[in-house]
Amino acid sequence: MKPVRLGIIGCGVIGNHHLEAANDSPLAELVAAADLIEERVGAAAEKYGVTAYPNDEELLKDERIEAVVLAMPTGDRTPVAFKALDAGMHVLLEKPVAGRAEDVEKMIAMRGDRVVACCSPRMAFTGHALAAAECAASGVLGDIRMVRIRAVLPAGPEPNPDPPPWRESMARNGGGILVNWSCYDLDYLMQILAWRLKPRTVLARWWRPGEKMSAYVAPGSDADAHYVALILCEDDITLSMERAEFSSATADQAWEIIGTEASLHMPMRPQEGKPTTVVLDRFVPGEGVVSDTLWKEGDPDPADNVLDDFLRTIREGGEPKTGLEHALVMQRITDAIYASAQSATSVSVPQ
Repeated sequence: MKPVRLGIIGCGVIGNHHLEAANDSPLAELVAAADLIEERVGAAAEKYGVTAYPNDEELLKDERIEAVVLAMPTGDRTPVAFKALDAGMHVLLEKPVAGRAEDVEKMIAMRGDRVVACCSPRMAFTGHALAAAECAASGVLGDIRMVRIRAVLPAGPEPNPDPPPWRESMARNGGGILVNWSCYDLDYLMQILAWRLKPRTVLARWWRPGEKMSAYVAPGSDADAHYVALILCEDDITLSMERAEFSSATADQAWEIIGTEASLHMPMRPQEGKPTTVVLDRFVPGEGVVSDTLWKEGDPDPADNVLDDFLRTIREGGEPKTGLEHALVMQRITDAIYASAQSATSVSVPQ
């Protein structure tokens, strides 16, 4: 396969991960990088032997480039996505896909024959996600009743002395812990269930860090450090979501799919002190609930990742792991969670 000529816009922490991945991938020809901070893009250009640009507009004029990775906060990234699509390029978007559903709809309208993919399915490119998806597709769970996400993490002994100003900013990031992490939660579980969840109604609440934990976020932060949402879906399925960071609680993490016949427990991410496994709990008449391990740490992982999936889709066609239509479903859920929390009432999810 002919490598895709690639530019990366944003050379911060996540941008450097993309630079390294592109440099290592036989599917990519890394051509250029751009960043507003001269030292960052200069270091990237020297390390990877690529052209350095001082901003996105200069990079988007480079006729060698076929596709771009946009690795910056949401509020900065979305206008660049529109410019990249207008320039005729394929686009890989960091998560969350956008700050609101209207922006995703605009990208869909602008896309044409370009590939636009999202980074939210990172955790779906794992052996445990594949094992869970195969189990869910087998029908062993029976009728799905409940899908549960809970990831509550405590504040550490000391805050970051220089917390990122975008991390819990509505304007720059489109939100806080909900958009930073629950795009992964949703994508992971949606992939396992083959996008069967059809959300209809949301009731939600969110909170900023407690006063004693206020130093853990940047001054002026105005978004969620803890949220909870109950989402009623079609087919009598309920989706329960909760995430918290910098909280006063001890760590508790669970991703579960509960059916009439059996339940599935996934790790999503490794948890300190706990074995990383996918476990199926089945009711067996005369025995009660019996547990089977479907996957354990050390079992093989798929070799693919979001960047290679994006590049392969450009060359071979088809759909990326998470394209804009699926990203729009998740963004509408996110928008409804924030709208419900603001209004203190239940909110319908647009279809």
